[in-house]
Amino acid sequence: MRLKRARGLVMAGLLASSGAALACADVGCDPTWSLFGGAQACHNRVVIAPGNDSRVNLLALLRDSAGLGLGGTEYPKPEYDEEGFGHMFLDWGMVTRTWVPALDPMADPPADVIDGPCGAFRAATPEFTAALAANRALPGGDRTALTAARTQLVARCADSSLPAVLPGVAVSSASGKAFLGYLAASDAFYATRYSEAASGYAALASAPDPWVAETARYMVARAWLGEALLHSMDQYGFFDGLKAVDKAAALRGRAALADYLKAYPKGRYAASARGLERRAMWLSGDFAALGQRYESVLAEAPKEGEPLVDLINEVDGKYLSNNDNPDAFGGGLLLLAAADLKAMRVADPDARYDMGGPEKQIEAATLASQQAAFLRAPQLYAFLQANHAFYVAKDYARVLQLIPDDAKRPSYTPLAFSRQVLRGQALAAKGDPNEAGFWLELLGGAKALWQRPTVELGLAMNWERHGKLAQVFASGSPITDRMVREILLTHSAGPALLRRVALDVERAQTERDVALFTLLYKQLSRGDYAGFRSNQTLVRSDATTEGLWGFAPGSAAPLGLFAKGRTSQAGFACPALQGTVAALAANPKDVHAGLCLGEFWRLNGFDGFTTLDTPPSRGALGGAANEFAGKPLARGSIYAAVIADPRSAPDDRAYALYRAVNCYGPSGYNGCGGEEVAKPVRKGWYDRLKREFPKSLWAQKLKYYW
Repeated sequence: MRLKRARGLVMAGLLASSGAALACADVGCDPTWSLFGGAQACHNRVVIAPGNDSRVNLLALLRDSAGLGLGGTEYPKPEYDEEGFGHMFLDWGMVTRTWVPALDPMADPPADVIDGPCGAFRAATPEFTAALAANRALPGGDRTALTAARTQLVARCADSSLPAVLPGVAVSSASGKAFLGYLAASDAFYATRYSEAASGYAALASAPDPWVAETARYMVARAWLGEALLHSMDQYGFFDGLKAVDKAAALRGRAALADYLKAYPKGRYAASARGLERRAMWLSGDFAALGQRYESVLAEAPKEGEPLVDLINEVDGKYLSNNDNPDAFGGGLLLLAAADLKAMRVADPDARYDMGGPEKQIEAATLASQQAAFLRAPQLYAFLQANHAFYVAKDYARVLQLIPDDAKRPSYTPLAFSRQVLRGQALAAKGDPNEAGFWLELLGGAKALWQRPTVELGLAMNWERHGKLAQVFASGSPITDRMVREILLTHSAGPALLRRVALDVERAQTERDVALFTLLYKQLSRGDYAGFRSNQTLVRSDATTEGLWGFAPGSAAPLGLFAKGRTSQAGFACPALQGTVAALAANPKDVHAGLCLGEFWRLNGFDGFTTLDTPPSRGALGGAANEFAGKPLARGSIYAAVIADPRSAPDDRAYALYRAVNCYGPSGYNGCGGEEVAKPVRKGWYDRLKREFPKSLWAQKLKYYW
């Protein structure tokens, strides 16, 4: 689980050790553009599905129960690792960002993050000071001594080399002695001498000061829970699992919380104590009670805001995704549904990176045995059965039986929408001729955030599979999502469609640029020089040359490279790209023009640029069609052909040898593409250049081979 907010770092070890579901890795995410939601990945879909982060599923189910959508009214601004999500994918942070804006990463973190417990000790000073002021029976001298003592204790907490404080503190009143006893117990607590602290706090249950009496009774529980966790961290500060927890101390803490709540059911710490009861259940391994408690708390929780985010993080880390939990299926309706979905995860056949699924998937019989638990939610139960039929059993006809067609609603809650999308997926898997019509009908009610792009993706994939790509780009097309359209342009569209899009002044300029950039790149890299010449004139004069290596669907295309890109360097003269391509169109075997094409490729950074040459997998958007024939250009193959051609001019052959050797410098790996050659071959090129062309500029410049 990725923790973005600074104060969340305090619990990082606890959550990581509990096997919390990954939402999105900090190193970035490359989504698979399909509707397949069975595999855990670095991204989520608006559709409730097994592969989603369990927190996203739980939030969607919770908000569905209140008739609410998954998100707000505007798409959140993507962070650096979400740029490729478009409006199709999301992560936990993206969903909740409207309610809990991310903290400024440059802002100072809270005190308890900077210096741990000592920061919390310092932060509680105003409360202690207020309690002293409220006690009218406390002599002024006692109040002064206690205030000074606490200040010194906070300093000593951060620096244990400072001298002991309390032995020198003298107070005269009974209340003063109670406060002093509280300070002694707190000194032990923040020094992690929890057992000693618990005893000290317990002795103050009948203190004459009401604040001391109540706070001490509450702190007894906190001290025992601290003792339970005292030896549970590994050498790196991460939680080592419940096996390392002192269960007896956890049970004492749980009993102390019950004692506090019995004495102070509406006390100042009552809400905190009820939250700590959940921690005590977790630490003592009572997951049955914990599941029931979470179910009731979730039902009463607000349906948005920071408290809900914190609660779902807790539920996921302590219960749903906790490897110590022997049975995550023991909770109520919401938790049971989330656990069932998680247990249906499978491998994604179209993903480049698969995060795997459970060692053992839930069986249909187990799901059938849960029917009574879902009597109040028959549609949710049918949806769970349908997910099992689709992802585990691959019984697509069963999915259609479980989820009737309901594609004409004016709007959809998260569950209702998820049911219909799963039905559409089953239609696609069966090759049903009515699939496209289903998606078109579903578009009408797909109004909440992320819903319409999801339906558009289903429809676009259908049209792509059935050779109807032109319908995506026809006037008035229902496919409006920029990412969906540009993925099809960059991977599936052929020359005619790309040119038509590039020429259509009614389209957005960004889409026209992507179409033309794709067309020119693929024509030039695959040897269609005549086609390139006929389209190069379409490049607008103000087109950018920047961003080649950041280019992807959804970003600006560096179209200007094909009009203003570099073509020559000192010592090897080449014309502008137009001249080189004209020569190749007249004679594709023109040696010097071929070398100049290599120069254009090298000088403008096209080596290794495979964005448009690596198609998505067959089952993903952009993977079902490819109308460009031939292999992409590899600069190394240009040099190999010149070196092998005895008719090539000496200067050209010398330059080809020089460049061929440099393809491997200085790493020893081929940076030019084409066939890899062994080191002896590269040495042969080096020797040949020195032997046959010793006076050439290139022989004199080349000092090494790699």
